[in-house]
Amino acid sequence: MKQEIWQKILSPNEEIKYSFTVGKRYQILGLIIGIIIGLFLFYFFKPLGIVVILMSLFYFGWYVEIANAYIFTNKRVLIYRGWINTKLISIDYKKITDIIVEESFLDKLITKTGCLAIDTAGTAFEKITLEHIENPYEIKKKLDEIREKINE
Repeated sequence: MKQEIWQKILSPNEEIKYSFTVGKRYQILGLIIGIIIGLFLFYFFKPLGIVVILMSLFYFGWYVEIANAYIFTNKRVLIYRGWINTKLISIDYKKITDIIVEESFLDKLITKTGCLAIDTAGTAFEKITLEHIENPYEIKKKLDEIREKINE
């Protein structure tokens, strides 16, 4: 499904350099916690427990990955959020002023994820944050490499 999204958005001479989404460990942990809470609720009130389990399966098992798609192209950063209601954020590399990596202790320890915050100049967005991504330092390196090649 993601390829269909990007084919609608990319310009004819634009190519994907790197593509990623929310970290798998974050998704799995959320799914496990949701199922545990659902089973606990199921013991006391079966319909509520079933609803929580099904919502967890939908949200962490499918929606989180589909609704958070990120790519770096040879021209810009594209952030696609949502499923039914969607939002596309496009950031030209020239507009990026700072890239900040944030890893909370728990995210780093448990899910091995972090956040990549992109500060921009001259756009409507002050800072765009890509949350719960795996290897945020590696992704920052990829973004820096692509930006260097563009500026050469």
